Amino acid sequence: MKIKYLFQLLLFSILMISCSRDAEPEKMVKNEILTSKVKTGILYPDLRIQNLAEVNFMFEYDSQKRVTKKNGGFLSISGSTGFNAAFTDKIYTSLLYNNDKVTVEDFYNSKEFTVPKNSKYFTLNSSNLIAEKEVPDRFSSYSYKKEFYSYKNGLLDEIKTTFPNALYEPTDPNDYIETYSERFYYDATGNLTRTEYFELHDGVKTENKRIRQFENYDNSGNPFKRFTLLDEYFYRSLSKNNFRSYREEVYRFDEIISTKTQEWTFNYDANGQIIIN
Repeated sequence: MKIKYLFQLLLFSILMISCSRDAEPEKMVKNEILTSKVKTGILYPDLRIQNLAEVNFMFEYDSQKRVTKKNGGFLSISGSTGFNAAFTDKIYTSLLYNNDKVTVEDFYNSKEFTVPKNSKYFTLNSSNLIAEKEVPDRFSSYSYKKEFYSYKNGLLDEIKTTFPNALYEPTDPNDYIETYSERFYYDATGNLTRTEYFELHDGVKTENKRIRQFENYDNSGNPFKRFTLLDEYFYRSLSKNNFRSYREEVYRFDEIISTKTQEWTFNYDANGQIIIN
């Protein structure tokens, strides 16, 4: 009887520990602070904006903590003004959810101007991660593209890009089906360190590629993790922390034809968390 009692006590203890561990992430989600305001200069430190006062992007959420709207955007202006953009709070991005489908589109809340919708259509998987993305081209149906997302251990592993409407002549030995593959690599803490974006001809890698490197991470929590469906935050949303250095190299026939670098200097509060508003 004593052995049976000890076994039951041990089993009960294991169950209690397991339940406690399972409850911890839920508690963290419930206490999560949603990012509602982001200074425009946080991610665009070199942008010369035609506004004297500090301006912000504003974000709205639904009851499931999904981003439903981003308020604020940029309008292009003449370089002769000394600025390269003008901020307006009349531009907004709408995120409309319908079961596992999400439509993301831009609008201008005024009759003064119109802006392209830049429509994007997402399909989410059972974990609410992107499974597919469709991007129409308003100028040519041949440029319509579709992306397929795959994951490993909960992290994005690869995006495969196809062009379903592109013309292809299989009898032409010089013609090929053009697709792209971007692979994602992370460090031990779950921060994105590098992506390799290759042009494929009939599924075979070419010497045309784009290498992105993300470095100099801080130790702050990432306030952009819920912004994966917004293109400008996509790469930032994939990591645990915040990268402060970015390098991009574009290759044609295995020769570098362009290089782009960007550095960020963030401010942090007394707890070491990034200040974004």
